[in-house]
Order: sequence, then C-alpha cells, then structure tokens
Amino acid sequence: MGIDSKVMYYDKPANKWTEALPLGNGKLGAMVYGGVEKEKLALNLDELWSGYPNDSYNERAYPAFLKARELTLAGKLHEAQEVLQADFNYRFSQAYMPLGDLNLEFLHKDENVTDYSRTLDLERAVLDTKYVADGVRFTRTHFASYPKNALIIKISADKSGCVSLNASMSSPLKSISYIENDLVILDGECPKDSSPNYDDKSYPEYSDNPSEQGIAFRGVLKVINCGGSVKSEGDTICVRDADSVVLVFIADSSFNGYDKHPRLESKEYKEPLYKRIKELASLDFDKALDEHTSDFSSLFNRSELDLGTDNKESVPTDKRIIDFADGVSDLGLYTLLYNFGKYMLISGSRVGSQPLNLQGIWNDLIDPPWNANYTVNINTEMNYYAVLMCALPELHLPLIEMIKELSVAGEKTAKEYYNAPGFVVHHNVDLWRHTKPVPGHAQWAFWPMGSGWLCRHLYDHYFYTNDIEFLKDTAYPIMKKAAVFYLNMLIEDENGELVFAPSTSPEHSFWYNGKLCPISKTSSMTMTIIKELFLNVIKSGNILNTDAEFISELQSVVPKLQGLKIGDNGVILEWNEPREENEIDHRHLSHMYALHPAGFIHPLYTPELAEAAKKTLERRGDEGPGWSLVWKINLWVRLWDGNRGLKLLNMLLRPVERLDFKGKFCGGVYPNLFDCHPPFQIDANFGVICSITEMLMQSEEGVIFLLPALPDKWQNGSVKGLIAKGNIRADIEWRNGSLYKYQLHGDTKNLKVYYKGAIINQ
Repeated sequence: MGIDSKVMYYDKPANKWTEALPLGNGKLGAMVYGGVEKEKLALNLDELWSGYPNDSYNERAYPAFLKARELTLAGKLHEAQEVLQADFNYRFSQAYMPLGDLNLEFLHKDENVTDYSRTLDLERAVLDTKYVADGVRFTRTHFASYPKNALIIKISADKSGCVSLNASMSSPLKSISYIENDLVILDGECPKDSSPNYDDKSYPEYSDNPSEQGIAFRGVLKVINCGGSVKSEGDTICVRDADSVVLVFIADSSFNGYDKHPRLESKEYKEPLYKRIKELASLDFDKALDEHTSDFSSLFNRSELDLGTDNKESVPTDKRIIDFADGVSDLGLYTLLYNFGKYMLISGSRVGSQPLNLQGIWNDLIDPPWNANYTVNINTEMNYYAVLMCALPELHLPLIEMIKELSVAGEKTAKEYYNAPGFVVHHNVDLWRHTKPVPGHAQWAFWPMGSGWLCRHLYDHYFYTNDIEFLKDTAYPIMKKAAVFYLNMLIEDENGELVFAPSTSPEHSFWYNGKLCPISKTSSMTMTIIKELFLNVIKSGNILNTDAEFISELQSVVPKLQGLKIGDNGVILEWNEPREENEIDHRHLSHMYALHPAGFIHPLYTPELAEAAKKTLERRGDEGPGWSLVWKINLWVRLWDGNRGLKLLNMLLRPVERLDFKGKFCGGVYPNLFDCHPPFQIDANFGVICSITEMLMQSEEGVIFLLPALPDKWQNGSVKGLIAKGNIRADIEWRNGSLYKYQLHGDTKNLKVYYKGAIINQ
C-alpha cells in the first residue's frame, strides 16, 4: 500500500467549514481552510462548554415514575406518557462551544497564485498548504502536538525575506483580544446556559454574578520569526519580510472538574499558560515536528489496511468522492475513509482529554446541532466501537473516565427519579455529567438505559486487553453498581417474566388507540441491555472470585428476563408485543442491539434469530442518516453479508453537497470526508472503521472468524495489527476473494479459528 492511501489532497482552498481539514491533539482542535490571501483556523478546546454544575431537585419525579409504571402495566400508555412528559424531567444538557478563530492575512493576492495544493498526511498528522505567489513558493506546515499540547504552524518561502503576515484572534463568545508581552491573548467566557434551555430568551446570555458565570478561557499565540521585523498594531501582530515564521498556539480554561463550579472553584490557568508559552518560545520546530510525528504514527501504524488501488490517489479528494458516486471504481477511497477515521480518533481522544462528543473537538457554532453533546443511546458508543479492535486502548480512556464520573453523578439521579440504589444515565450527557432526563417528548427523553450500554465498554476494555487489574479496580465496581440499579427496577409482568416498565425504544413510537405513543411495558433494547450487563457482571464476578451471593442472585434472575420476540411476519419485535410502527424506516435500529453490538444473534449459533434479524433489516430499509447507515452496515456485516454492507458503505460515501444529490438522501460525506447526519456529526466516521474491520475479522471469547463478510469486489488485500477479544493480534491476507494466509500473536491455546463457517486450525 502506497503512502497516498494515507493522504488527503485538494487543489484549492476551503470555502466553508465542511471543506476545511481537521487537526487535533485530544485537547485542541483546529479546522484549517488553507486560504491564500486570508487564512482562518477555527479553534476548539475540549473543555469549553456552556453552563456550570446545577443539580436542582425534582420532587415530582419519583411519584411521576410510580404513576407512569402503574398506568403502563394497566395498558394506559398515553396517560403514562403524559405523566412522564409533565413531571419526569430536568433540563437540557449544556452545549459544546467553539473557542474562536486564528486569523492570518498574507500580503499577496489570490489572483497571483499558481501550483496550489492542500494535503493532510493522515499517518503523520501534518497538514501542508503550498502555492506559488509572485514567483515565490510558500509552504505552511501545521500540526497539533500531543507532547507539546500546542498547535504549531510554520510559514516559509523558498526565497529569503518574503514572509509577511498579520495575525490576530477572535471569538463568537464574549471575549477580548489584545497584545501583551508580544503575545496575542484571547480571553473569553462561555455562556451561562445552553440555547435549548432559553426558550424565547436571547442567546447567548452571560452574567456578572460569579455564581452564574460559565467557564473562562484563554488562548495565547506566540509569533517566532526568523529574520524581518515584528511589531504590534492594536490586537494584531504584524510580521514583515521574514525568512520564516513559526506560530505557536496554546489554550486552557478555568474548568476544574464536572462537579466544581468553573468560577467559584476554578483551576488556575493563566499563569501556567504564561509559563508554557515562555518555554515554547525557544521551540525547535524540526525537533517538535519529529516528536509529534513519532508520537502520532506510533498509534496510527498499529494497524494497517490495504484494499488495493485504482490509482486515483493523485485526484483531489473532493473530486474522487464525486467520481465515485458517478460509478468510477476507486478501491483506495475505502482505505482513505478508514484511515481518516483512525486519524480522527487519534486526533480527538487522547489520555487526559474529554471523550469524543457528537462533533469530536471540531465545532464552530455557539448553538451546535443537538448541543454537540454526548448522546448515549447510540452516538457516543459508536465513536468508540473501533478503538480496541484497532489496537488503540489508550484512546478508550477518556470515555472510561467519563463513565467513572457518570457512575457517581448518576447515583443522585437513581435515588431522586427512581428511589433506587446504583446509578443511572439517560440519553443526553455533557461536560457536567448530566444524567437526568431532559424535557420534551418521552420517545427520547425517557430512556434510562445509558448506564447499561456504557458499561459494555468497560467489559469490552477488559475483554480485549486481558487487564485483570482494570476489571477489578474499575470495570467491575461500576458494572455492579449499574446492575444493582436495574435489578431493583425489574418487575414481574402478567406472564411471570421480569421487565423494566415503563420503557421506550429510542427515538421511535407506534400507533396505539388511534394516537402515536412511545411508551410500552418494555422494549427489546431495554431487556437486551439489562441481560448483557447482568451476564457481563456474572462473568466478571466469577473471574475475580468475588460477590458470590450477588452473582448467584443475578444468575437466578437472567432466565426470568423477557427475551426477544419474533412477530408473525418473521421480524424481531421492537416492543414487548406487536405494534404498528410510526416509521417503518426509522433511523434507529434499537431492537437490533442483540445483533450489534451485543452479539446475542449470530448466523452460526442462532440461525433462526439471524434470519429474523435479516427480515427486520429488510423491512427497515437501507436509507438513513450517516450514523444510521453505519449501524446498518455493522448489522449486515454481523450477518456475514459483506455485499449488502458494501452497498451501504457506498451510500455513506455519497457527496452530500453535490447539487444534483442535495436533498435527495440523508447520509453521505462532505468534501473533507466528514460524516453527514445531516448536518455534520462525527459518529459515522468512527463507526465505519468498525464496519470495515468486522468485514475482515470478528471475534468472541475463544473464537475468531476470518473474512466473515468480505465483499466480492474486494478481491485482494490485507490487514495487519487487528486485535481480537482475548488480546490476540491478527494479520490477514486474501487473494482472488479467498483467504491466502493469516498469523495470530498472543495466547492462542484453545482458540478456534473459523473461515467460511468451518474451523480451520484443528
């Protein structure tokens, strides 16, 4: 595989945000436009969110839940819905905020420019903008360094004394920019609340009262020139006639933890920033670049994919996307999409950062779609599907840290809303670890299953790494606490089965007594998540040889849990009994949780359920938003239908901004390969890594399936460095559509290896 499969290339600057290219080091994010006369870098800091801790008590919540459960069990579903929507809620989650823009003005004109290129090297995480202006070749090299926790840019020319620019910063938030000690300083603060909580009030709103003020932040820009002169004019640094210029940007905030007020209990950040920028003032650019690329590529190259090439790598990426939609074969585009997803994972989630939200660390709006929060009824989890199988367990740690915090914050919610022990998380989470139900329609607001789904990541982290200390010290205590909550919430129905009532299936509804209703006695997703959690706690308790009495209780409960049901039409029921769906083609596939991610449905072990799952997917249809397309790809791949998965993967690669395509479908990609919901939402960029990986390898305890869903069109290729459950490293190669060779590394004793449904290693 050539290096070009790891490079995105464009022959013109970006005109808008969805054409710009992303950089990130987990903490800092930047979208680089690549302009010639005027350049903009849209900047983000991972901990800039609106609001502050606010855990007001809802005394109506628990009585409302009891009433809703009583009404639900009596078949009065609409009445239960009304009670939940009126009294069982809190407030919307807060919103992820942009930091602002780094604005650069160069003293040459667009019309004088030739030989323009804009490239993003995904393996090295280095973005280059190059062009010739007035006979001088200019190069701008950008990277977001994790070791230095800084955004670093070098502007150079092939002739001395030719680099002249003006640098300034601005922000859409309440802020002020000024020059101090030859530094460009941007001081600002986040709004006191998010837009949905304001109704008709003006937004954003700020306060002079410290107890009502949001997170404060500072961005600092240092200009390091080689030759020429530097002076300041107002809030702008002006460089004239330099041989080269290095720009170093760092930022920090007053955020001091999810449970601490960002003003009254703030962390000190201004003086530490001064200290850091002073140290960076003597930066050796080449050394910093080498340090950065070594750090990044060491993660990126743990796994490697080669699907072949149709030699389109020299074509600009935006044009490749359009050509692909017109039927031009481009095998390398699949690899590029895969590599871009890995690049974004490493850029957006590092040890010490916040986990990836709906937009990762890339957002330019003060009122972003869905608050750019953590939506934990699929989207947040999808962001992290691929980290373990791609040998990147460190990238999982920000999510695990958030789950730890949620397991504490969610205790109050469990007690207040359900009078139950343990902890619970509803469908929206933010920086302040919001765990309560939000206002609005019960079909999305009432969903107390987030804690269960998130706990899957804890067990998977152990399952892939074999880290017994992690299981003992982190995963098991949190999983047990979640299991305690669900165990206390179970109630016996008229058939003697245990259910969680009332329940919903995100974010869907059905027709009931002539009106739409989301509330049911229980749902397939609800019961599958509970079963999965209980089984994982049982396995963990047995591994650790602990809590025998509690484990025994769970073992006695599991057989009584209501299981999946198949309707007369052969499809898996979404709710506890047959219902007429509001939308047959609804974007969520919650009743398919048992197939993916849970793995309770399997074409080899449960063929009847697998056939029902296939019929369910056929009924749902192929179209959908980007993340929904990826969920469907994952589901078809788990059914070992790689050709159907590839069909949907091709749909995901549609150019959503092409005029003759615009508005005709949902999911696709923007010119910079960002996933389209629409609008931009990052989850499909990460979920598709899992899709492609599981076409080539799937695993469970003691079993590996090689090429289980290899599409016919992927005739030759290889993948290296994948991780199977049990911490087994796999390298696989295929030729002419068939397995050619494979190597496994790790403890392969008692391991079964399947290919085309048969064991091949015994």
